[in-house]
Amino acid sequence: MKEVASFIDPFEAHVAQGVLENEGITAAVWNESSSFPGFGYMPQMAVKLVVNDEDYEMALKVLEAASNTE
Repeated sequence: MKEVASFIDPFEAHVAQGVLENEGITAAVWNESSSFPGFGYMPQMAVKLVVNDEDYEMALKVLEAASNTE
């Protein structure tokens, strides 16, 4: 598994997970219970969005395309 993105807010991670899964890419949200929104970004406490190694490059492209349409 490889991390494709990290978030402060678990909700944002789940939205991104949905974007990937709509494209057929299996994704998982890790570290969800350790986030503390409102305390700023702390990398060790970030909510992580991960995908299978073989889906990593495509997942990055999908997330980039999704962020460009917002």
